[in-house]
Amino acid sequence: MRLDAKAKHPTPAPGLPGSANTAQNQQSGSYFLHAGQVHVSSQPQSIVLILGSCVAVCLWDPVKAIGGATHYLLPSWDGRGTASPRYGTVAIETLLQRLSEAGAKREQLVAKVFGGGCLFDSMRGNEARKESLGERNVETAMAILAKEHIPVVSAEVGKERGQRIVFQTATGESLVANL
Repeated sequence: MRLDAKAKHPTPAPGLPGSANTAQNQQSGSYFLHAGQVHVSSQPQSIVLILGSCVAVCLWDPVKAIGGATHYLLPSWDGRGTASPRYGTVAIETLLQRLSEAGAKREQLVAKVFGGGCLFDSMRGNEARKESLGERNVETAMAILAKEHIPVVSAEVGKERGQRIVFQTATGESLVANL
């Protein structure tokens, strides 16, 4: 597998100096995607994510070999405060926009969805709220992808353990390890 570390839209980790984090990722050929971030690459690159109740939506254009991912914490932005990729509705739209800017064609995109787990009993739904946070995060991803007519070719969601995902931007290949 060939990896090239040049990222078109690097997004530094919150709290870390952007240049140091980006330089580290470029040297290793991989990009660690923190919660609340979006990353797209027009060069072959690995995107690494650690998920629990958060969801990762990985999209790629197999014809142009351009891919990217988002890692979000909450299903939807309620309009208060700042719109941020911490929210699925904002994150997926941002991912689609950045893929388009990188040269991907929306009609060629395919998706993989990961995460949405329920790792702790206290996070499970109750009588008032039937679904866990993870389930609501997954529903948001699936609804937006269906609305955008982007086929989901793989979904590994709703586990009772965390997941470590390695997503290849050029091929769409993914490696999933349960934690």
